[in-house]
Amino acid sequence: MSKSLQKIMFVGIGNVFNAILGFAFISASAKILDLDSFGKYALLTTLLVALSKLIDFGTNSVFVAKSISTEDKSLNDTFYTLKLFLLAFSIPISLIILYIFKLNSFQLILYFVLGLIAYSINYTLSPIFQKVEQFFHYVFLNTLPALIKGVFAYLIFFKGLQLNLTQAFGVFSLSLFSSSFLAFFLPKEYQKAKLRIPQTWNLIKEAAPAGVSQLIYEGWPSIANAVAKIAKDFSNVGIFSIAEKITNILALASVSVFTVLLPKNAYRRKNKLSYDFKEIFLISGLILIAAFFGIFVSKIFIIKILGDKFAQSVPLLGLLIFASAFTSIHSFMEHYFFIERKTNYIMFINVGKLVGFLILSAFLIPVYSLQGLALANLIAALGALTATFILVSNNQRKIS
Repeated sequence: MSKSLQKIMFVGIGNVFNAILGFAFISASAKILDLDSFGKYALLTTLLVALSKLIDFGTNSVFVAKSISTEDKSLNDTFYTLKLFLLAFSIPISLIILYIFKLNSFQLILYFVLGLIAYSINYTLSPIFQKVEQFFHYVFLNTLPALIKGVFAYLIFFKGLQLNLTQAFGVFSLSLFSSSFLAFFLPKEYQKAKLRIPQTWNLIKEAAPAGVSQLIYEGWPSIANAVAKIAKDFSNVGIFSIAEKITNILALASVSVFTVLLPKNAYRRKNKLSYDFKEIFLISGLILIAAFFGIFVSKIFIIKILGDKFAQSVPLLGLLIFASAFTSIHSFMEHYFFIERKTNYIMFINVGKLVGFLILSAFLIPVYSLQGLALANLIAALGALTATFILVSNNQRKIS
């Protein structure tokens, strides 16, 4: 087995372990909250994850690829400065969106803002560990919060702990601060920084196409949940969200592959070596096989663990699992465009995917309800994968 596949497996296993603990807490929350409250919880958490990506906005991947290929030491200061500006920018936008969805109690707003600050620390540390290929630390950034959520899940399932909506969201948000402990393990050259304002705009411009794409990709659950809310109510959000959360396990595959192959292929480009596509095709096949098995396992989980309250989620699973599989494949293929510095392609693909999804949803939801929303997910994901494959193939022919 190649070293990169070993690293992908390590990161993948770590991500799956973290996801299982995180999903255990989501499942526990689903059991103790009524359907309407769980819908609010699902929308809050997906909005927090989506809006936190404003703090990343594609700059993490650009930082990794550019710092490896250019060895520009000033990028460290620029990167830290940019994170502070993006955090400040994300907070007022979050307040507006929370107000629109009427999730604007003082405690919810406080936990939301604190969650953004915690995510900003996480997003600052993760690309550094990715660049220096310290994948244990990279994975552990999310293991610490996952362990906290896992403990609360255990207390809920086996000790009868009861949490309301605000408390459950507080656990989700505040647990993220535990990842800041990893700051003590940064390489020495990253432990000091100074503000470098003039260069930040150049990095934002370079990352902007990927940033738009990332907001769409990472914000997809919140977009889908928002559509479900607009179509009906928070109960609809809860039903759709629990099915969507189960399918996220395949999305972790794209994160794991992207994490390992981005620095690897950046170094290959620096050394003027050709791009390695063999691993991409192998992993894509494995993801599609996993999707078939995932359908059966996830149905058993909902029926046996969550019970009748989420029975309406079962018919959505097949569509959403394959939508997640196609999304995973096109997402980790996109790191090719970071290496080739054609991040505008990523933006075109994902904007097109979003527009297609919204149009399809408008036609399918009135006829098929939540199954129409799931079907719109599947068609949009397949279209994005097809577009990605065509653009990569065309670019390779031009290079050749």
